[in-house]
Amino acid sequence: MAEGVSAKEKTRWGFRLAYLGVLLLATLPPPVFDLSREGLSARLSGAFDLTFTGGDVVDAVRNVLLFAGWGAVWAASAPRSAARNAFLRTAVVATVVGAAISVTVESIQLLSPYRDTNIWDFITNTAGSALGAVVFLVLIRSIDRTRQDRSYLGLPAFILATGYGAAVLLEATIPLLAQGTVPGYGGGPLTRAARALEHFSWSTLADLPLLPLLLFPPAGMLAVAALAERGMDRRVARDRIFLFVFPVFALVEVVGGMIGQPISAGALVMHAAGVGLGAWLADRYLPAFTRRFRGRARPAILLLAYVAILAIWSWRPFTLVTSLGALREGLTVEQFRPLLSHAVRFDIFSALDISRQFALLIPVGALLAVWPLRRRGPLAGPLPGVYAAIFLESGQMLVDGRLFDMTDALVGAAAVTLGWVVVRRGGLTPWGELLPRDTPSASATESPPLPAEGKRGRSRG
Repeated sequence: MAEGVSAKEKTRWGFRLAYLGVLLLATLPPPVFDLSREGLSARLSGAFDLTFTGGDVVDAVRNVLLFAGWGAVWAASAPRSAARNAFLRTAVVATVVGAAISVTVESIQLLSPYRDTNIWDFITNTAGSALGAVVFLVLIRSIDRTRQDRSYLGLPAFILATGYGAAVLLEATIPLLAQGTVPGYGGGPLTRAARALEHFSWSTLADLPLLPLLLFPPAGMLAVAALAERGMDRRVARDRIFLFVFPVFALVEVVGGMIGQPISAGALVMHAAGVGLGAWLADRYLPAFTRRFRGRARPAILLLAYVAILAIWSWRPFTLVTSLGALREGLTVEQFRPLLSHAVRFDIFSALDISRQFALLIPVGALLAVWPLRRRGPLAGPLPGVYAAIFLESGQMLVDGRLFDMTDALVGAAAVTLGWVVVRRGGLTPWGELLPRDTPSASATESPPLPAEGKRGRSRG
């Protein structure tokens, strides 16, 4: 027993130390220090300047996201009982340790002429640690409370709907391929929003983007499925989505204006139409789909369709590199250095781009947690999803205008792993294997119960 506990402790602290290395790599300055009294005095006085500028907003978003990963890793590596019996203690410890890391990093940055220490960095780092831990623990507790409920796939659909929905909202806020800014960009958030509204034009309705009709419908489909699992009639769920989707995306456009994005009537219409289309398709065809495909066929089809959708997200605008010379020019050593690209880019676009990719890949890990390719061996666990994340990122080498980035590949792998861990920590166990065997087993042909058949399913461990 002692050896088993020791092995778990080593694994737990191995994950934490690995992410600590990521934090230090992303936040520590180059090993060049200025120890002069004048330099130290100037940086120390600036550290407690409470002025909050537009640049501080970008730093705040980046810091919260980076340290939210720390909070999530700490909670993920805590004992499984933490989410049930030690929720507050686990969150507090993750926050305190995150704050201690932040103090250490900011203190070292005081010695560097290349980094600015600021009290806002400490606040946002600490807030990020708390947010990551709390969100992770809340997800575990939510899954634990619903793990015996009926579902379409053997895991709550709200996990998939939340991840994909977050990616859709981030895409609507700052589209990947449209990072322009309104004229006169600058000032506070309200000033920026007002300026974006001043430049608003209905003329964008004449140039409607079509890509949202491919990328956004899954958000509506998954939302209807999640609401149906909670006992809501599908048609009511569809109508609720119809009612709220337009004002939600209108608000998203205003938020985009606050960070300098043009407010587009055409994009608003197509974003709302994409999600609404998905809700209509789910209401229309979900019952027939669940009747026709049962057992492992249902999650297998969903996983294949989801990876295909991820390929669209990853490889747009679908213009291939035309020559080997262009391919070689698009590959540099820096692209294979983790965190380098995001260390030299201090803008909101890079922060939200990495968040969008993270949200998209969490559902892959969640699905593999209950439907692994194999129960044992190299295809068990989240590893196939990690391979898929790396493959999707590597494919960008062949797309004109896109670049492979090791950081994005690692973020995708981390998202898959975290999705797998949160579902398993919530108490869900595999229903079966996605890959068929020569001799079918009962577990391989078993089908998750449907919401229409009752409120409770079989006990899940």
